[in-house]
Amino acid sequence: MQTQRKMLFNGLSLLTIGSILLSACSSASPAASTSTPSTPGTPAPAASTKPLEPLTIKGLANLYSQAPAKDSEFWKKMESEFNVSYSVDWVPADNYQQKLDLVLASGDIPELMQITNTTAPSVLKAAKAGAFWDLTPYLGDFSKYPNFKKYTNQNAWVLSKINGKNYFVPRTRGNLDSAVFIRQDWLDKLNLKLPTTTEEFANVMKVIAKSDPDGNGKNDTIGTLTTPGYFAAAFGTREPVRDSNGGIIHANLTSNYADYVSYMRELYQAGAIPKEFALINGTQQEEMFMTGRSATFVKNAWHKFRMEQENRKTQPDAKVTIIPYLKGPKGYAHIYDLGYFGGMAISKKVDEKKMLRILDFLNATVDEKYYNFVNFGMEGVHYTLKDGFPSLTDQGKKEVNASFNAPFIFSTAEFAKVDSPLAPMDYNLKVREEMKALYKIDAKIELFNVIQSDAWSTAWSKVKDEFVSMEAKAISGAISMDEFKAYQKKLADNPDFMKAWPEFTKSYEEFFGKK
Repeated sequence: MQTQRKMLFNGLSLLTIGSILLSACSSASPAASTSTPSTPGTPAPAASTKPLEPLTIKGLANLYSQAPAKDSEFWKKMESEFNVSYSVDWVPADNYQQKLDLVLASGDIPELMQITNTTAPSVLKAAKAGAFWDLTPYLGDFSKYPNFKKYTNQNAWVLSKINGKNYFVPRTRGNLDSAVFIRQDWLDKLNLKLPTTTEEFANVMKVIAKSDPDGNGKNDTIGTLTTPGYFAAAFGTREPVRDSNGGIIHANLTSNYADYVSYMRELYQAGAIPKEFALINGTQQEEMFMTGRSATFVKNAWHKFRMEQENRKTQPDAKVTIIPYLKGPKGYAHIYDLGYFGGMAISKKVDEKKMLRILDFLNATVDEKYYNFVNFGMEGVHYTLKDGFPSLTDQGKKEVNASFNAPFIFSTAEFAKVDSPLAPMDYNLKVREEMKALYKIDAKIELFNVIQSDAWSTAWSKVKDEFVSMEAKAISGAISMDEFKAYQKKLADNPDFMKAWPEFTKSYEEFFGKK
């Protein structure tokens, strides 16, 4: 299937991704390649050359659900197709970053590892310490890796750099990703309109918390949970805030972030956020929404159909609607993806020859013709094509999940995180149109998922847990907002943190230019 893709990096005011490319290479055409690709996993051997043995790779990847079994039909086909023997250590997604931190600290780094946050302090420290191969001189102009040039989001190669170097092969995708899921049938039952602003959203959540939308005779429905990645932007956290010297202060220590915390505090006091919110992880949040205990949940848009079907197991009339964005006092609550989700890093412990073979393997998997394979499995076994869309078979529904593609790099698709292989075509097309609303607003990216500071990484690692605790206390009312703001100021005025502000500014200018 010809995958639909589009490089969409416009409509961003201050933090326009397009501005990143002033000094970088231009986006490549998404047209399918007419050249014959080399044998996946290894350079194409000459006629008289004996084929190389399969490339053995030990990897690390995050697990959202059930991992593909190494002895499964798909895994065997994948290893044969790409001439590899690929063993993956799967780690639950809720604990993946903690595991990654421990692995990087130990120095016992797998040959190929999935990095979910390229600006995490442990990742930055490891890269700068030489734990990963610097791929920059090998990638060059991508002439040796044509699939990287043709089928990946070129901006991702720029945004994921550390000190101007490529330590990762970015897992690129489109900009449309997550949204708020909300129970439309409950809104209808309570005569509530779909909220379009953060104020309207708060009012709706307060009503739901005091009502009994699920009809169990109790006012025990959870309205929402704290999700700064979506909601905080409505209060201006994606605008750079500077100190008196022009240094950029991290968003967590700004008054804008305090406004977000205050918003969540109001919802908590109204009973719309559960008392145990600080202890609820992502998997538990999903379970609460699927079982009708929560009215909302922030997730990749492609899960909408599945969420609706899961809710209907207990409430047959359940209907889920998505909210791509909410207008706030200083911006929009939304998630506008960077165009990539982390990347794959190659351990410096492997020699140059093996590193190059791993690069060849990744360049092979990113060929557009393998998009369906690495995302949905084997055609006729795991999925069939219906009106041009992959539709999972019964076996596919059992084996294909959000973890399926984690150990791979694949071609960029605009609607990769929007289309559901479980849903019919007309359903997916409708969700596409709903999510495309993000193109019409001033959708800004998360600034601190791009710019970097060694001083911040060091200082933040010492207080991160304390900060999370103080934030939770402020939301729950255990401390006042004045106390939380005083805590923010204490950190912002700490000399160790103040060293980070000019570093953030320098990094900002390297990525976005002087503004």
